[in-house]
Amino acid sequence: MSLFNAFLPFRSVYSRCSGERCLAVLVAILCMARLALGADAPAISIEVDAGELPRRLIHTTLDIPCQPGPLRLWYPKWIPGTHGPKGRVEDIGGLRVEAADGTAIPWKRDEIELYCFVVQIPKGVTSVRVRLDTICESSSVEAAGIYSYGNASIGVINWNTCIVYPEGVPIESQQVNVRLKLPAGWKFATALKSGDVVDGAIPFKTVSLSTFIDSPLIAGRHLRTFPLKSSVRPVFLHLTSESPEALNLDPKVIELYSRVVREAEVLFGVTHYPEYHFLVVCSDSFGRFGVEHLCSSMNGVGERSLVDDNLRKGWVAMLLPHEFAHSWCGKYRRPGEMIATDYHSPIKTKLLWVYEGLTTYLGEVLMVRSGLVTPEEYRVSLTRTIRNLSNTAGRQWRPLEDTAVASHLSRNPGKSWNQLRRTQDYYAEGMLIWYECDAIIRERTDGAKSLDDFCKRFFAHVKGLDTVAGHDYQDVIRDLKATADYDWDTFLQRRVTMAQESLSLEVIDRLGYRLRYTDKPPTSPPPPPGSGPEPDNTAADSLGISIVNGQITTVIPGLPGDKSGLAPGMKVIGVNSRKFSTNRLRDAIADSIARKDVEFLLEDGEEFRTIKIPYADGIRYLELVRVDGKPDLLGEIVKARTK
Repeated sequence: MSLFNAFLPFRSVYSRCSGERCLAVLVAILCMARLALGADAPAISIEVDAGELPRRLIHTTLDIPCQPGPLRLWYPKWIPGTHGPKGRVEDIGGLRVEAADGTAIPWKRDEIELYCFVVQIPKGVTSVRVRLDTICESSSVEAAGIYSYGNASIGVINWNTCIVYPEGVPIESQQVNVRLKLPAGWKFATALKSGDVVDGAIPFKTVSLSTFIDSPLIAGRHLRTFPLKSSVRPVFLHLTSESPEALNLDPKVIELYSRVVREAEVLFGVTHYPEYHFLVVCSDSFGRFGVEHLCSSMNGVGERSLVDDNLRKGWVAMLLPHEFAHSWCGKYRRPGEMIATDYHSPIKTKLLWVYEGLTTYLGEVLMVRSGLVTPEEYRVSLTRTIRNLSNTAGRQWRPLEDTAVASHLSRNPGKSWNQLRRTQDYYAEGMLIWYECDAIIRERTDGAKSLDDFCKRFFAHVKGLDTVAGHDYQDVIRDLKATADYDWDTFLQRRVTMAQESLSLEVIDRLGYRLRYTDKPPTSPPPPPGSGPEPDNTAADSLGISIVNGQITTVIPGLPGDKSGLAPGMKVIGVNSRKFSTNRLRDAIADSIARKDVEFLLEDGEEFRTIKIPYADGIRYLELVRVDGKPDLLGEIVKARTK
């Protein structure tokens, strides 16, 4: 182990290089590592008993080769796709270590590294059996796609929840042999290759620990698989639900998701997976989530989200294209400093504006190109994104890059004044940056090239690297400049690394559009099931507030509500001397042209009080409209490339 640790400094060298340089450095590191470790580490045998998953319990038995002396076993902490230490070691419900003859071997938790368990291996012992019990909490809103949970009909297994692994062997080198037991009668789907059931257990092909963790599984009484029409590699859509009816997809819906696949194949020009599996849980009780993997994605939507045309819009429409695009952006081509050799060392995430921002752009473009939403529907959601970002005053002190550096602190930081502290803005604001890159490329090449050409270059296969290829900031600049001559470094530094007085709206003009206010509300898709009450944005573009069930949830800095002293958490009891309702709020805002104010009766903690908000511009909603005489680059970007 000490020899292995001696090579860890090379990790930073490898992570910053790509192409031929990366391959040369990688070969040198692997050769030195093999000298240090001998041959590949012996395989770990893992049997996961999920028979009690409906009771929210999983029992795992691991046979781990070892040597006498201290053995450090880690529960996965930094889970790929969450960009943070999201593993729940607190869900361990039992941990026992035994020698081959069944003799118990004591363990102690590291008092600093709480995810690490230290076992002193006696002389003569070459393998230990670890019995691990995992408590599967019901799904949570945050990072639900990396946990395991189930009910009487369906289950999700993320392998990171039900293993420990030995320190000292890179996760790409550590091989695992896995067997799984499921409740009787359950079917399953995963990117792992399985064999015939033996003694009630499903054996899987031996893979590396990293591939194992990167290949989650869904299971249930009701599970259907739909092959999608691909031009390159096999792709499958797997659905499970408590309701068999939720799995009866119309052929036109299957074709829409087939078009997502074909559009992606044309966009990237290459695939890095032997085959791909969309794993989708359709349930109103499991929450909504999405986590990317190289050969699959774990997705959670409402029970009827894929069979109801009205529900299959908005976030639901975006989900699968976004996670699919991650197979290229984030899983294969990944910031070098996010390539880990274990699951307990912190990673550096400042390039998430590429990893997630570019994927958000790609996912939304694929969503429209495939026909899951119309260009008109998409302009409504894009306008909403621009409005929300424009109201983020936190950019005045905090650059976009910092929201990426502190990613796991930026996710769901609180309920009040998030416009001042910022959240994970590298997703949506990063997307706008990549839209602007696309527009600039088209301008600089007179329409001959686009961001599609950059993607074909940037996501091309790197010789010798089949599962992940690192990149750094300079690689991004290099491939942008090879696509179109421009001072990309200055442009990106200004957008990403500097605080800004306000959101730059140059991208809107470059796309051939402008913003204006109208008195007609936009037609919005319904919220995803399980997402909670939808905020009422009737007053967002006028008073600068959003309301859920009468309670103010958002106050936009600098707008009339903020200037009048409104705060998140206050409850609106009445408006203009009448009991509050959405319609009466809309009427009151419309009447402001004559009244010159809107009056709220508020419940603020234990007090009631009246506030008059000076305002005289009437009802208004932001919308995106075409600029006459300018090319419609947005329309060109989202235009389908396949039939």
